[in-house]
Amino acid sequence: MSQNKELKKLFSKGKYDQVIEKAHSMLQGNAVDPDLNSILGRAYTDSKQFTIAIPYLEKTIASATVSSDVKEISKAYLAKCYFINGEEQRAVKLLKECQNDRKSKEAANYADKYLNLFQTGIYYKAWEVVESENIRFHFQDKNKLENVGAFMARNDLNYKRITETLGAEPIKKVDFFVWSDRNEAFRKFNRPLGFSNSDLRIVNVLYNTPNDYELCHMLCQMAVQTKFRTMLIKEGLGMYFDQMDQNLLRIARLRVPKDKFSLLQLWEEPTKYERDLSYPVGAAFIEFLINKGGKQKLKEFLKIQTIKHAGEVYPEFHKWVKTFEAMLMR
Repeated sequence: MSQNKELKKLFSKGKYDQVIEKAHSMLQGNAVDPDLNSILGRAYTDSKQFTIAIPYLEKTIASATVSSDVKEISKAYLAKCYFINGEEQRAVKLLKECQNDRKSKEAANYADKYLNLFQTGIYYKAWEVVESENIRFHFQDKNKLENVGAFMARNDLNYKRITETLGAEPIKKVDFFVWSDRNEAFRKFNRPLGFSNSDLRIVNVLYNTPNDYELCHMLCQMAVQTKFRTMLIKEGLGMYFDQMDQNLLRIARLRVPKDKFSLLQLWEEPTKYERDLSYPVGAAFIEFLINKGGKQKLKEFLKIQTIKHAGEVYPEFHKWVKTFEAMLMR
């Protein structure tokens, strides 16, 4: 029992790797223990190893000796794993059971949260759904878009570019919600559009938003698990994938001030320059880094998007910065 308390303490502190290691060791002597299977499955879930989590959570809820609290919270976590693995109906069924039974306050709250985040309720049934190979587009009002086909084709192309470059490949289709009413979206989520959920593979955007790179942000987060982002790199990456068939250096060159410019200052203090300068300069710089160091080095750098980390990943980084600035100012 004291060991289980230790696991719960580690879990509450977010030390999932330690929970997984210790729980596996303890299960060797008692493979059917529902409490151990539950905390192991939940640790895998919270560390984003959703497929691995499923058998441990399933074993927990099938146990004849599991307590109601442990069973309900395990069902709630299992629902999230099912959803991410493309089993939407099973996921919603489990969450509704947790919501209706109310045997565990934690599980009920978890169910309330994720039934909202899944965006599968009655409210969305009136939306028009159009599916492509990798994306399921949900349109609140498709007539608001000037060219729906071009919108979908652009996002499909960006999906392929990003997954081929960074290696992110969602198990389920991306659910891409295109809103026509920003106020309704705010009432639903208490936050402005756009945003995405990299765990659930869901994107929410306003139909006419310029520089809309939420799909890129989500797929990049899936592939890299970024711990620290900066505007220059995050938004530059989005524009890079969206416009990589253009002359990105030329586009950036036309926007950069000709009297004085510092890439590192834009990186650390983007408001010192004109609004949105980070987009074209960041896109050109991402292209420059790929050409200089390759895709694998870029993925390593993207985890922590700081100047310090860039210097650790790229030994000649500061020399490259001077070269890039010179190219921009020609």
